[in-house]
Amino acid sequence: MLPLHSFLQTLFQFVRALVVNVSKQMHRNAAVLTAGCMVVSVVAFSSTGFGGSGRNALAAYTQVHPGDEDELEQELESLSFGEGLGEGLLVQEVDAEAFADAALPASDGMNSIEAAGFGDSGQTGFEESGLLAEVKTQDVEASSDIGQALIGDVLEQDTKMKLESERTVRERVGQAQKEIRMKQVADAAEKAAEEVRKKEEEARKAALRIPYSEQDYQVMLKIVQAEAGGCDSTGKILVANVIMNRVRSKQFPDNITSVVYERSQFSPVSNGSINRVKVTQDTIDCVNRALDGEDYSQGALYFMNRKASYSGNVRWFDGRLTFLFSHGGHEFFR
Repeated sequence: MLPLHSFLQTLFQFVRALVVNVSKQMHRNAAVLTAGCMVVSVVAFSSTGFGGSGRNALAAYTQVHPGDEDELEQELESLSFGEGLGEGLLVQEVDAEAFADAALPASDGMNSIEAAGFGDSGQTGFEESGLLAEVKTQDVEASSDIGQALIGDVLEQDTKMKLESERTVRERVGQAQKEIRMKQVADAAEKAAEEVRKKEEEARKAALRIPYSEQDYQVMLKIVQAEAGGCDSTGKILVANVIMNRVRSKQFPDNITSVVYERSQFSPVSNGSINRVKVTQDTIDCVNRALDGEDYSQGALYFMNRKASYSGNVRWFDGRLTFLFSHGGHEFFR
């Protein structure tokens, strides 16, 4: 019986290893199937003399020698269905049920299929997965709507900013154009005013110019050098202005030479120093400017150097003439 018992154990362990994570009913079916296989195996092996060297138990019973009755009786008892095979099947079924129970979770009694697909509420895992997928789909749609709304807001803000920027640019361009036009008008007005001033200055200079000859020109150079050779340019021009004012005045001769050489009018003529001076380039330039109409004299007809003049002449200037201004040691009168 040991080979049969080992075979059955091996078969049961093999079947037991195959049925993993199945239901309790499947465990019961597997146990019944195993028991059926055991019965078929017992009958088949008994008929072919398995474990009996080609003789079955019944044949062996007929050939029992005296004294072997006890052993035959024990062997038959072990093969009886009620005490042997039936109890073995019962044990195998109990083991199958225990194995099925052991395969169940101890907490809530659900088997692996229930844990994978069914819950207490009767909904399957697939149904729950569908609900979760639906919820996730709704979340995605909501997120998509929110994203589209945010994108819309951003685009709207960007459009507003572009419009504001374009409006600002147009305003700046308009302001710049207005400023340019105003500047052009101001420049044109200033240019026109400058033209007017130039024309007025030209007219004034033309009025101040006097006709003169080459002799008049040389006399003017000498008297200016003699009277104001140590003065600045304005001082030299002022001396030339006084001589020209006299030429234009009815109180004096009408030409430069006659005005300069009039009796007792200029000290360099009286003492002869007018003929000894050496005319400088600065004096020439100042005389040319005066003859061209540059005038600072305010209409003065007289000038004197108070420190170098006789006291009688000083008293005459102070008593008879109107003081205008002084420059470079000379005092100018009218």
